[in-house]
Amino acid sequence: MKNILVAALAATVLSACGFMTPAKQYAGDVRNVSGIALIKGHMGIPFSDDYHATIAGYTKVEPAGLGEQKKFGLPGFTDYPSEIHVLAGEYKVQVYCFSGFTSYRPTTTLPMQGGKTYLLKCEVHDSRASVVVHASDTQ
Repeated sequence: MKNILVAALAATVLSACGFMTPAKQYAGDVRNVSGIALIKGHMGIPFSDDYHATIAGYTKVEPAGLGEQKKFGLPGFTDYPSEIHVLAGEYKVQVYCFSGFTSYRPTTTLPMQGGKTYLLKCEVHDSRASVVVHASDTQ
């Protein structure tokens, strides 16, 4: 019984690690929802063929080329956020898609507006992953 409890606790802690680090990815004071864009990963249904989507990193696309870059996680250990908040602009976002022991890292480029939420969902067909984006007004 004790071993089962320890295993369950360890599984809970490790699975939660993949969904840490939410939040503010810009300098300065916290802004209200109309001044930022929210990027959220889709959390699939456990034990199904549905893929979870978390954020592995992003690069802000500037007129003069690539701007600020951010990578999440540690090699061999997942710490990818399921939600980040960024300023409006164009971003290249790398998504970590996983289901069971299968994973992919597709990228997508998104023009983001303040006051919007961008839900990222992974779709896999013929062993190729793509990111489908659903935009809505932030509540």
